[in-house]
Amino acid sequence: MVGVASTVAVAAALLVVGGGVASAAPAFQVPFPCGQVWDGQTRTNHSPANAVDFNRANDSGDAVVAAAAGRVSRVDNEGSVSYGRWIEIDHGSGWRSRYAHLSAQRVSVGQNVSRGQLIGNVGSTGGSTGPHLHFEQTLNGSAQKAVFNGTQALYWGTRAYTSRNSC
Repeated sequence: MVGVASTVAVAAALLVVGGGVASAAPAFQVPFPCGQVWDGQTRTNHSPANAVDFNRANDSGDAVVAAAAGRVSRVDNEGSVSYGRWIEIDHGSGWRSRYAHLSAQRVSVGQNVSRGQLIGNVGSTGGSTGPHLHFEQTLNGSAQKAVFNGTQALYWGTRAYTSRNSC
């Protein structure tokens, strides 16, 4: 019995740290201040398909906060195409989060941010057709199905999410 337990423990450790495989995802939270309720929408024709678009009434200019702690790896402005104004945060072990269509970016490349820290504001920049936050979680450059508060986002459709970010 001990031998089986040891084998399982070693195999689990290898999955976490060995062979270039990333460790467990950060404890991602909804990227808005504590207690706010946002509608998150996913759809198959979205690019990437696993991205979540967040909306609520009169959301233009609302605060966007870091979904998890990390280091800002990119702050970009693509003008009137694609993501427009966007931010990417590196959370380590291959995990990153992206925040797009922002009206303002409140961080700079290389800056360390804590979960719940203000990083930008909801906007309608780039290829957006109205104010919203386009949010992605990636692992080693591949889009992942988003997880908030330890639960996978609803795919495909719309669900209301209540932020527990830094409550």
